[in-house]
Amino acid sequence: MMARCIAPGAVLMVATLATGCATTPSDRGFDRVQAAVSGRVETTPQWPTDARAETVVQDRVNALLKSPLTVESASEIALLNSPRLRALYARVGIAAADLIKAGLLDNPRILGAVGIPDGPPRATGLDFGLTLNILRLLMMPARKQIAALQLDAATLDAADNVLGAAAEARVAFIDLQAAEHLTSVLKEIAIAAEASAGFARRVHEAGNMSDLDLANEEALYEQARVEFARSRAHADSLRQRLDAVLGLWGERTNWTIVDRLPELPPSEPDMSDLKSLAVRQRFDLAASAKEVEALSKALGLQRKWRYILSADVGFLASRDTDGQWVFGPELSFELPIFNRRQTEIARFDAALSGATSRLDAIAIETRADVRRLLDQLYALRYEAEHYKDTIVPLHQRITRLTQEQYNFMLKDTFDLLAAKRSEIDTYRAYLATIHDYWTTRAQLERVVGGRLPLTNGANSAAADS
Repeated sequence: MMARCIAPGAVLMVATLATGCATTPSDRGFDRVQAAVSGRVETTPQWPTDARAETVVQDRVNALLKSPLTVESASEIALLNSPRLRALYARVGIAAADLIKAGLLDNPRILGAVGIPDGPPRATGLDFGLTLNILRLLMMPARKQIAALQLDAATLDAADNVLGAAAEARVAFIDLQAAEHLTSVLKEIAIAAEASAGFARRVHEAGNMSDLDLANEEALYEQARVEFARSRAHADSLRQRLDAVLGLWGERTNWTIVDRLPELPPSEPDMSDLKSLAVRQRFDLAASAKEVEALSKALGLQRKWRYILSADVGFLASRDTDGQWVFGPELSFELPIFNRRQTEIARFDAALSGATSRLDAIAIETRADVRRLLDQLYALRYEAEHYKDTIVPLHQRITRLTQEQYNFMLKDTFDLLAAKRSEIDTYRAYLATIHDYWTTRAQLERVVGGRLPLTNGANSAAADS
């Protein structure tokens, strides 16, 4: 039996590498995610890894919940408190650990054996050895490059999910805000309809209103009640959805909200180069490109070393049964007879093909989504402005004039009810358009991969709303 050991210089090199590379960063690589999203979201995301950091985060969340939520504060809570984001951050920590591992050699293996002879001479045979796989050392630079690319991809993927969580929180907040706004309007309408129906009943009792006119007034009131109740239930459902997005439960769900949708910004930002901007700064595109590069290098590594499956270097130290010691170097290789890494090469080749196709698909979809959402944003802006400046005032005027003619008995109840319903429907359509505008804007920012650029005529506050 033979024994192997490595030279003292190699031992020193191994110790140096282990000392320099074996330290895990305390932030687990999360600072890379924070740096990536800096300037693209309202707040810096946090990943608390101890009780003190968790307390700081939760104190900030509690402070935000004390005031009525805005779209900015809702987005901040999502980035600080979302369990889903924290689960994704763990992937960055794993990739950071893999990068450290790629810079480490395999631990040396100590061998020992004792041979007891069954006849003279009676000396006991001894074998000692220390083995080290040098293939790991030879492949270390390439492995570190691949691990670094995988860490970059994990970082960019986490950063993309941060932007996605912020956009999801914004859309969920806008949905709730629109529902709360509509509910408050429908509540006012129901209260007005109740008062009108009560007045109609008194007029009917005095004999100055027909049964049909009274029935129409009461029908309008009952319909307003149903619509208010339906809107209230829908708003409650959207509130539960926002709770989930923000990671809130229990007593923390007793928050309030600014229930009025904001007006449109005075102008739109400069979007002439938005498609190119999206391709340049989308995190998922960059992460996919890093994945393609890592797989390409891994495939090349497998092909380059396909015939060297393992290589051990050592030094012989053996004492035979006659008591003589034998020393000498040793080098061993695994013969690539059956396994020539053909399955690994095929796997990486297929993975590389899939990753390249995904990269192309994301780039194509990004350009199409930007164009679609941009056209939709402009159309919704025109529609909202037309509702506000023309259609809503026109229906308000129609209702007012119909009411005047009804008071002079020039119009009947049917005409007045029709005018009121038309005004209500028009205002609801206006609110729906405002809601669609802000959700489309949030989706466009998500597709672009950051905040929209500003023009000279667009103020920052409006553009960030």
